[in-house]
Order: sequence, then C-alpha cells, then structure tokens
Amino acid sequence: MNTAVVLQASGPNALGIVRSLGRMGVEVIATDQDPHALAMSSRYARGEVIADPLADPDGFVDGLLRLGHSHSEPPVLFATHDEAIAAIGPREAEIDAVFRRPWNDWAQMQVTMDKSGQHAAAKRIGFPVPATVVPGEDDDPVGAVEAAGLRYPVILKPEYSPEFRRVFRAQVLEADGPAALRDAWTKAARYGPQIQEVIPGGDDQFWTLGSYRSRSGGRLASFTGRKLRQWPPHFGTARAAESHWDPAFAERCHELLDALDFHGISQVEVKRDARDGRDYLIEVNPRSWLWISLATACGVNIPYACYRDAIGSPVIGRPGHRSGKRWTLITRHAVASAREVRRHQWSARAAASTLRPPVIDAVLDPRDPRPGVAHLARMVRRRG
Repeated sequence: MNTAVVLQASGPNALGIVRSLGRMGVEVIATDQDPHALAMSSRYARGEVIADPLADPDGFVDGLLRLGHSHSEPPVLFATHDEAIAAIGPREAEIDAVFRRPWNDWAQMQVTMDKSGQHAAAKRIGFPVPATVVPGEDDDPVGAVEAAGLRYPVILKPEYSPEFRRVFRAQVLEADGPAALRDAWTKAARYGPQIQEVIPGGDDQFWTLGSYRSRSGGRLASFTGRKLRQWPPHFGTARAAESHWDPAFAERCHELLDALDFHGISQVEVKRDARDGRDYLIEVNPRSWLWISLATACGVNIPYACYRDAIGSPVIGRPGHRSGKRWTLITRHAVASAREVRRHQWSARAAASTLRPPVIDAVLDPRDPRPGVAHLARMVRRRG
C-alpha cells in the first residue's frame, strides 16, 4: 500500500487529513519543522521532521526527496499550506519521480495561487468578485481607491500570502479611511496587496465548497458548508462551522474551478451579500482547509478520495451529504465566545447555538486523545 505524507502537520487541517486517512487503513507520515507538531502525536501517523518550506524551501524539498527515496512505492502527498506547494513547484520533476503529487503542475498552480489569477478566471465566467484595485508599490493607494470608486472600509489582501501572514499574524490589514489606508500601505506595499471593498455581513455569511477533483476535472468529492464564527471576527479563520449541502452553490463553485482547470483538493470561499444575495469570491485555497474534518464527519472523505485517485483505484462517491453537523475548535471558540458575550458583541444564545449537537471538535477526540492532550498542555504552558 502507498503511504500518505502530510506536509506541515501543525494545524487542525493536517490532523483532519491524518485521521481521515488513518481510519481507512492508510499508513500516514506527518511532517513538519516542529517535532511537536499537532498531527505528529496522532495514533494514526508517525512523525518526520523536515525543514520549513517558507524559510528553507530547498532544504524542505531535499528532506522530502530523502523520504520519498526510502519507500518502494511512491507515497501520496497532501499539502496543508501554500508554501509547501510553492517550494515543491520549481522542483516538481524531482518530486514526481518518487511521489504521487495529486495537484496541478506548477505553471497552472501559480495562476490559481495568485489572487489576480483567481479574479481573472471568475470574471471570465461572471462569478462575482468584490470591487478591487491593485496599485503599484510606489502609487498613492488613496488615489487608486478613489479612482476605482471603492468605498471604505477596505482591506489590503496579499496576492500570495504565506510570508504576509507570518509577518502580520493576520489574513488581511483593514482600513476604515484614507489615513488608515496610507498607514497600512506603508507596512504592506512590498507584498503587492490588492485593495478590496469589504462585503458587509457577519461571519456566518462565509460559505465554502471543499472538494477533490481529478486531473481530468472529475468531481470526485464535494462538500458545502459555512463558517459560524471566526477568530479574529470578520477577517480570521474558522473557530466554528456547520455543514449545509447546497448543490446549486456547489455547481457554481465547480464552474470557477473548471475555469481555473483545477486538479486537487481545494476550498472555494465566498461571502454572501445580503444586499443582493450574490456570492462574492473571497479566495480559492488550492489545498486542504482548516475544517476539512467536518466533511469527513458528514460522509465526504475528501482526503481518502484524493488518495485513491492518486494510486489509480476507483473512487465511488455519492452526491450530497448530511446538513446541520457542526465543527468547533473549542479551545479557541469557548474563550473568544465568552469574551464577546461579556462585551455584548455576541449573544449567549447565538454562541450556544454553535455548540448544538451533533458537533465534533477539530482536535479533541476520545478515539485519538494524544493530540488533544498535547494541545491543551501547550495552551496551559503559554498561559503560564
């Protein structure tokens, strides 16, 4: 049997992949630069330390190649962050000699990873995108916003985000007026960010299609759902989410992936605008996303569909899935919710509704307790 190798195993998305594959009997190796990465402690994986793909991309690929050469059958790769894909890209021929890499070749993947490439594909098929302008590094951002007719508040969003996120510890920078925009631009201009109008609405208006598509574009596994709450609110990552099967929404998002000629695991995220009911593209993440384990819990095992397709085995999927199942990252969600209720930023009833059964946790699982114990111990050490 081919082994699965999960790249950058520090987060809940990596743990979700490990568990989704391990429970199907697949041997899994979890890799990370941190020997204490979350998914390395899972009962379903063994850990392997390799270099950071952002700080040392060649060291990362060299370590991956050594791992690949140690197996008689080519292992199947699973990426959890953009930087691993970007590090592999220029050397994909070497990687492909010893691994099965179930995503687009680098030339096409660069288009998908670039926010402008995503917007161009969306516009070709009439998929709504937020009003956006991309100034040059030396341009006046306020003048560019005024010329494009954008309304405040706006966000600065990087074309390619890994280094931006590590520097600012945020997905985007916000600006509610010209002075704030100039300040944010001074900090972020070297990352070539887009400036984008904010689509109004709460965290529960962020909807997702998560899927795996074969090299020929076959839609082998599809899941739809929405966030319930983010951390930080408005422009963060999910801390609570729920499943909701919407075949029409799934079809629209697959049409965008068709336009991008996309192959692999991905998340298409949109924000639903209450003013006109339209879904505006937020981004296409060309790999697994944070709450992928909810799809598996609803009967759509996206990692396993990807694995079987990569090794040439038939994939039999059924359309649709269970709606109304919830997912939380409870260690973050409980603390943030309590704070928001205290500050009258959220109601206790709304917070409680996100925990209605059936609900699963991103990390805590009695069938695989060690990651949860390690996660809680790390939180206690940080607070101490």
